[in-house]
Amino acid sequence: MRKERILAVIMSVLLALSMISATVFAAEIPALDGKLKIQGTAAEGRTLSAEFKEVKPEGVTEDDVAYLWERKTVEDEETEKAGEKPELKELGKDKTYTVTQDDIGSKIVLTVTGKEENGYTGSLKVVSDTVIDAQTAAGQEVKAAEEKAAAADTAEQQAAQETENEQSQNTDASADTEETTQTGVSEDTDTTYQEDSTQAGTENIEGIPAATTDEEKQQSESAGSESVDGIPEATEDGTYGQTNDAADTADSQKNNDTGKTETPTADASIVIGDGNSEVVDFGTVISGQEDSIQAQYVTVTNTGNTTLNFTDISPEHFMVQDISDPMEQNSSQQLWIVPRAGIAAGEYDDTITYTSEEGVEVSFEAKMTVEAAKDDAQNGNGQDDQKTDTGNTSDPTADDQNKGDETPADSTTDPSNDANTSDGGNNGSTTTEVTLAVDDTVAESGLTFKSTESQQITVKNNSAQAVTVAASSTGAAPAVTIDPSEQEIPAGESATFTVTPAENLATDTPYPDNILFADENNSDNKIIVPVNVTIPAPAVSNVTRDPKDGPDFGTLVDGYTELPAPQTITLTNEGNADAVLSDAVSSTGAAQGQYFDITWQAQTVKSGAKATFTIQPKINLTANATPYTETFTITDTTNGKSIPITATVTVNSPDPSLDVSGQLIDFAAAKKGYSEIAPQQFTVTNNGNVTVTLEQPALTNFTVSVDPAQLTLAPGATAVYTVQPKTGLDVGAYSEDLKISSSLNKSITVNLQVVKGNAVLTKIQQPAAVTGLANGTKKDAASLKLPSTVVVETTEGSMKAAVSWNVKETSYKQSSTDAQKFTVSGTVTLPSGVDNDNKISLATSVEVSVNAYSAKVASAENNKITGIDVNGVYTTQTKISFTAVGAGMDNNSPKKGDTRYVPQSWTVINTNVWNAAPYTASFGLAQSGDYTLKVAFAQQQYDGSSWKATGTTDTRQVSFSIAKAKVTAPGTNLTPAANRKSSVKTGDNTPILPFVCILIIAAGAIGGVVFYKKKNKK
Repeated sequence: MRKERILAVIMSVLLALSMISATVFAAEIPALDGKLKIQGTAAEGRTLSAEFKEVKPEGVTEDDVAYLWERKTVEDEETEKAGEKPELKELGKDKTYTVTQDDIGSKIVLTVTGKEENGYTGSLKVVSDTVIDAQTAAGQEVKAAEEKAAAADTAEQQAAQETENEQSQNTDASADTEETTQTGVSEDTDTTYQEDSTQAGTENIEGIPAATTDEEKQQSESAGSESVDGIPEATEDGTYGQTNDAADTADSQKNNDTGKTETPTADASIVIGDGNSEVVDFGTVISGQEDSIQAQYVTVTNTGNTTLNFTDISPEHFMVQDISDPMEQNSSQQLWIVPRAGIAAGEYDDTITYTSEEGVEVSFEAKMTVEAAKDDAQNGNGQDDQKTDTGNTSDPTADDQNKGDETPADSTTDPSNDANTSDGGNNGSTTTEVTLAVDDTVAESGLTFKSTESQQITVKNNSAQAVTVAASSTGAAPAVTIDPSEQEIPAGESATFTVTPAENLATDTPYPDNILFADENNSDNKIIVPVNVTIPAPAVSNVTRDPKDGPDFGTLVDGYTELPAPQTITLTNEGNADAVLSDAVSSTGAAQGQYFDITWQAQTVKSGAKATFTIQPKINLTANATPYTETFTITDTTNGKSIPITATVTVNSPDPSLDVSGQLIDFAAAKKGYSEIAPQQFTVTNNGNVTVTLEQPALTNFTVSVDPAQLTLAPGATAVYTVQPKTGLDVGAYSEDLKISSSLNKSITVNLQVVKGNAVLTKIQQPAAVTGLANGTKKDAASLKLPSTVVVETTEGSMKAAVSWNVKETSYKQSSTDAQKFTVSGTVTLPSGVDNDNKISLATSVEVSVNAYSAKVASAENNKITGIDVNGVYTTQTKISFTAVGAGMDNNSPKKGDTRYVPQSWTVINTNVWNAAPYTASFGLAQSGDYTLKVAFAQQQYDGSSWKATGTTDTRQVSFSIAKAKVTAPGTNLTPAANRKSSVKTGDNTPILPFVCILIIAAGAIGGVVFYKKKNKK
């Protein structure tokens, strides 16, 4: 029993220990805190990056966070002031962002979010100053540099004055000592100058890494302030994420004059480094170690309005990059500068000047102090150092002959070998021969990479013994890798090294570097090969369509038998890669199109090539209240972009309509026995949308003629009828209806009165007034519906007499939209057989009324958005194009009072404004989700001379969705997160092994007890 108790106690202890691991909690993952800054100038063409110096916890690197660059426009800031959070335009998710022209006037917002897998959570946000253009930024940098240079000159003068005052107070003994010391230095310096003057030559710019316009190396003050976890800083005016600096920058932009001068002006400026330095200062340079000195840079900007052509220069103590290409106005070039190899010990302060053929000069100051290597120390006897020439010749004049061909790769003079003997009596020198060599072309020009393909360098050992050569990149961030990193080269033989661009280099960005080949047993036996790597961006296709819109096939009539001509679409690949284009997918879901036939087939369009196809409506479309619209989408599978083609056709119901010019043809009266009466004409016009067949005309007492071809009247066509009374008609009144179309119930009345003997005129009856005419009626007798005859009373009874109207002299204005009432005067012509013995005036008149214009009021319901499908689904790589069509925009002959709607702006995330037609736009979205396209239409009214805004607006919208494109980027880890071997970091550093051991022991103890009990039961 005692054993069992002891065993139970032991098991309890072990079980308790095994439970300890369950009480250990993961340490809290630290959240980002502190102050995030944007490194770089918020200016067009500059590259911005994140600065983590003040970010907490310490140790956060650029790889520990995710990046989100966004653009905040002026409209977004107005939204902030209104107390709402704007939807910012996403710009990218890379570590850096290069400012574009579209960003000018806006601010750049950077949000970094800690990666949990790296042990960080939370977010920080920073907002830049207002983005300015490149010219303004360059001007500000030049101004700042000039101000600092002026301040430096003042400080230098003050320091010189103070030094002079101090020296004047020294004792005579100190002055003597100082004079002796200065004399020694002066002689040494003079000798060095004389020796070096024969060796200075024009440098080969390919010997030093090429200049780069990458602004990532330029430092600037913080461009904004931060907020934590996406919550913006509160300000007094209710906005967030803004800084006073940004406001000051915006004010300064308003006063900035960027206008061009009328006359050519040559001018330039120079900025040292990032603009915060007054001099290029290399500090202390150890003789013989010049190749380890990092190049510094100056930036020259053409601030004039004409192209500058700079001449080559060759400073004595420094090697600089020449401006070899013409410099266009407003352009800049970054230029390197390094100390020359083989410069004797001493202090050097040179003014280096670039001069253009146009007379422009820009200068900067370069300083360095050259110290001899430790084994080169002077013995103090005042003797000059004997300079050792380890080049290809011992004759100093040879350097003059090679002036202009010097590069770091073939500069072999090593002053580190200069030494005086330590006995104080004799001067000595040693000569180190460089036995390593490369091909002359490589030595002079270096290696230039325009792709990721490797290149080879052959290094020859010109010595009499084998040499182990180590190959390495001298750059802080190597642009290339060398394989092998070292190898032994037998005497007199050569070895090949393979040079490959480093991985993950940004495209279209120059990466200068140097490759050092050095003898492992003799550091002076070395050569340097310059390298410049620029990996071009991957070739991409870019397919455009012509025409950009449509096609629109106009209007058809239900029952049509003839199709409109097919329209041709041309696709052009303007990119530098072949485009693999898919089949055309209809928005209706039909395999070959529901309303239209399309001849397109999937194919590959090579770079610069074209492909054509046609679209045509189908034959069986019936009348529809709305136009038939179908969008065919062709996808470029190489880049995921889509090419939409939206075809439209309208099918109307048949609407036959005829218009007859007049309702009556009146030949008035004629005396029995009349001769031929002059014929009259009238016209019939087809105002409908279908062809109408007219009836063959036939009358009893009148002859009617018409061109038989005109009896089949197409829409818009006109037929002309000629009518004339037959001769020999007896006394009486003749009136007949001429049928034009029975189906449309169209006819015209023809009248003639034949009288006997002579009659005397007794009265002319007043014609009835003409009323209800439409506004804009033409100014002629027929259009104004003036009667062609009037009734006259005679001694023989009433009869009709012809009348002619003087319409031209009336006050009627056809263009007026107002109601008009006017009188038209006319003259009566008496029929044959009627005498005017009573001298009655033959003048008559008629009153005419024209209605006021009924304005065409456009309905907002007819505003529409075409080219984008309602509830359509697109991808993050789809370019969505659409067109806004305002109601009444097709009113090409407006009158006073007409209204229309004009597209004003459109919004998906940001609001964009249209200032003029065409009212089309394209956009793409990088994030998946549900979106709404909204288009605002502004109502306008015609005032008789121009369209004026009424202040009334209407908004139409289309909802759509964006899905993530299924595109795998090169190098992407396709292993699902759940299957990856690495564990998520929790911040808990407690070792787990002891708890595992305790758990195993406890399990063993439990198993032992079970076994023991079973054994006892047996």
